[in-house]
Amino acid sequence: MKTRENELQEIIDVVIKLAWNYTIFRALFEKNDTDCETRKAHPEFFLTMHDSLLCGFCAATTILFDDKAKATSFWHLIKKSTPELANKLTEKIQLSSSYIKKVEALRHQVFAHRWEAKSPQDVFTEVRLQTDMMTEVVKLAQFVICELADEITKGRKEELHRQQLSQSTLQSISTEVAQLMQQGFR
Repeated sequence: MKTRENELQEIIDVVIKLAWNYTIFRALFEKNDTDCETRKAHPEFFLTMHDSLLCGFCAATTILFDDKAKATSFWHLIKKSTPELANKLTEKIQLSSSYIKKVEALRHQVFAHRWEAKSPQDVFTEVRLQTDMMTEVVKLAQFVICELADEITKGRKEELHRQQLSQSTLQSISTEVAQLMQQGFR
């Protein structure tokens, strides 16, 4: 059986991947003329990267917010938290639940399963996922994991802010992608 610390570490890993995935997604598909030329020069590559990154984002979000009793997720960790923290995190998650449900709909109806009644394009049209929704999900995941980490292992929140989830780490990832885009994948 997993300890609470083991579960925390698993979820931290998913949050880090979610944040890094989102950072790369934003950097690759940022709207500007220079990057547009690079994307047009390599359409198959960018279509594949777009779908792969979006699929990974949707899968990670679904894992994090899975409310099944046996799932290792935020909810499983929250249930074991103090009532004060559990209430605070539940309220925060509920404020973004519509965005989470949209991301989960993409995961379930496009990336994991295909429904006969709807094509992937129908689902994308219905969901209308936008980057500000993705941003909200990432910020929420980072907030929740930091609060849980602080409760479970003192000092872990600060460690996350200094390392994998730090602004400097995320900026470094964005910078690396920008350098690749400027080189035009030559």
